[in-house]
Amino acid sequence: MLTETDWNQNLQPGNFIQIRPESGKPSLRKSNVGVLYNQNYLYVAAVFYIKDKKEINRQLTSRDDLGNSDYFGLQIDPFGEAREGYDFSVTAAGVQSDEKLSSNNGYGNFNVVWDSAVEIHDDKWIVEIRIPFNSIRFPKENLSNFRINFQRFSSKLNEESFWNPIDPQVDGYLNQFGKLTGLPVIDPPLNLSFYPFVSVVNEKSPEGDNQTSFNGGMDVKYVHNNAYTLDVSLIPDFSQAQSDDQVFNLTPFEIKFNENRQFFIEGTELFDKGDYLYTRRIGGEPINKNDIEINEDELITSNPVSANILNLVKFTGKTASGLSIGLLNGITAKAEAEILNTETGVRRKKVTNPFTNYNSLVLDQALKNNSSVTFINNSVMRNGNFYDANLTALLGTFYTKNRTYSFRFKKAVSQQYFSANETEIFEEKDIFGHEYFGYFGKVSGNWTGGVSAKLYDENYDPNDFGFLSRNNQLIFRADVRYSQNNPKSSLSRYSHFIDVYRRFYYTLFEKELAYYKLGTNGTFKKNNHTYFAEATYIESGKNFFEARTKDQPFKLPAYTETFLEYQTNSNKNLSAAGYVVLVNFLDSPIFNNEFIAGYGIRARVGQHVFAYFGQSFENKKGNAGYLKNIDEAIIFGQRNINELVNRLELYYSINSKINMNVRLRHYWIQVDYKDQFTLLENGDLKDNDLDIAVDEFNDNFNQFNIDFIAKWQFAPASEISLGYKLGANAFNSNVRSSYFENLKDVASADNSQTLSLKMTYFLDANSLRKR
Repeated sequence: MLTETDWNQNLQPGNFIQIRPESGKPSLRKSNVGVLYNQNYLYVAAVFYIKDKKEINRQLTSRDDLGNSDYFGLQIDPFGEAREGYDFSVTAAGVQSDEKLSSNNGYGNFNVVWDSAVEIHDDKWIVEIRIPFNSIRFPKENLSNFRINFQRFSSKLNEESFWNPIDPQVDGYLNQFGKLTGLPVIDPPLNLSFYPFVSVVNEKSPEGDNQTSFNGGMDVKYVHNNAYTLDVSLIPDFSQAQSDDQVFNLTPFEIKFNENRQFFIEGTELFDKGDYLYTRRIGGEPINKNDIEINEDELITSNPVSANILNLVKFTGKTASGLSIGLLNGITAKAEAEILNTETGVRRKKVTNPFTNYNSLVLDQALKNNSSVTFINNSVMRNGNFYDANLTALLGTFYTKNRTYSFRFKKAVSQQYFSANETEIFEEKDIFGHEYFGYFGKVSGNWTGGVSAKLYDENYDPNDFGFLSRNNQLIFRADVRYSQNNPKSSLSRYSHFIDVYRRFYYTLFEKELAYYKLGTNGTFKKNNHTYFAEATYIESGKNFFEARTKDQPFKLPAYTETFLEYQTNSNKNLSAAGYVVLVNFLDSPIFNNEFIAGYGIRARVGQHVFAYFGQSFENKKGNAGYLKNIDEAIIFGQRNINELVNRLELYYSINSKINMNVRLRHYWIQVDYKDQFTLLENGDLKDNDLDIAVDEFNDNFNQFNIDFIAKWQFAPASEISLGYKLGANAFNSNVRSSYFENLKDVASADNSQTLSLKMTYFLDANSLRKR
């Protein structure tokens, strides 16, 4: 870091301007900021004046978690195109956070090596940041368009302010940065780093099988000419990734889970364009896991739930002409199920997932006025007589000169290619599907709004490397919104909006869903509390998927929905948020009113401890859904659904380098069938005289998870982590059981456990060469 003398003549008054609570007004406290640089580093220092130390919140948290602390943020856009940038923030407790920025979003799983220091005084607090030019991408030839901004957040004042003002009524964030002049041409040194790791993992299955493995691997990062980044993961280890939040799925659609694996959530923002990529497919469930034919005298003794990942490669870069390039590749090994003949003792294997290669290519060209055109190609190539898949898409985003209006479009084609053998087996030919999307709207100002249309035809299927819950739909949508970000009232901001939506089952052009929504939200100046309120009328419609029969509708009644939410000031030591949803069905003998609610409580205890507890509850009386088929008849059941989710999170930080957290989640659902009906061709439900014991379809499901992780960052980008995961399921048909009975059952159920100890060490090639 630099000395005090270095900064004396370079610190300048910041003149920060609030974005909240009073947008456009000067900050309540004085700030000074300075910038220096050399061939290797960008240095930034800031002095934030206060009345006394009690005005500062200094909560200790883990890296990339700002908590409720005061903090300073440095945001930069080296190319000055308002399309991508970086955020480096430091809290008053010395905790670092870094993000990769896009035009409107932040990606918190971006992590690089940089330095910071914080000093606390009676009348001010001081922060200094040193960013290696190796850690960011920038044009080597010309830095004349380098953009920058500085951010100050004062927790107890509820104030967020910026050096270059951010107008919340102007669309975009990076486009509102200031300019940093005088930077010389930078020629950074070799940018090659290694992240070798070793780990020991003990895994116990619910059946009691116990296995310990010793693992080793390495991640490599190389940046060529400060423009192109290559990331390689050799023998990746995801044993410490957070457990999925499982739910009991009553729908005909697949459930989408969050991506929790570090390689796939760090530096992948370019691949998020168009929302076509679902990286959980890599190393996911084998495609034929549930499609194994066995004889009466055979038994499946093993069936892998996921395909092993062999290696991962990620390449990103940007040319001088503004073309961003991204390439993601993953290779998974063959997965096989083992089948035992119980009479002869002979075992055979069945391939459930072949050796598979996943590729994603993105070409994103910057245009005038922060506009862009993007080409995407996702492909899946499988070895042997398994089908291959491909998706090609073209996207465009265009803005007027002042970013007042925007036009967007998407066109995608999905392809599935079947081999000759597969065609004979599945009676399929190569399948081509199409997506179309268009939007035009006003995106800046007090009044905003737009219209859009989206079409997925019945053959469109991006799910080999993407995620789409359903196709065969045509959607029209329009909305208008009025926002005020500095009203002359008790509110610091408010917004009112109207949203109109219509969805059709495309091949039959039958209306599925139509709604009209009125909404409002706002934040109070005095206490920083926030409210949300929405009222929606949903017309009667049809569901063409619940019957599990092509083109068969199921009529749904009209209903109204009221949504209310209130959030207290999250900067306080104790804060809370709660919501309620009231659903009132109109003129329906089967569907009854629904009640949905939830709340969360956050508590900060001293500087080291943070806790969160949340509950959500759903009570759906008289809901109806698919039950079974009897010959040609489709049987639906009337059911009551009660769902409860409890979540507890505890965080403890010894200092900014050593911290631990534990997360407990209990999910409980009861589905109680009351009656059954026959679904008619026109979508109505009709009484019948079939002898069906609907109680046999009752479901009572519990899932319980514990996720614990402790980390010690003993050197820059190097850490030792200890992880523990427990997962247990309990399933029966006892829908009369109480909550505590179910909690006891799932706590005593057979469970899976994973205990892992991992060490990752950061090696810079420049340091190795010096040695």
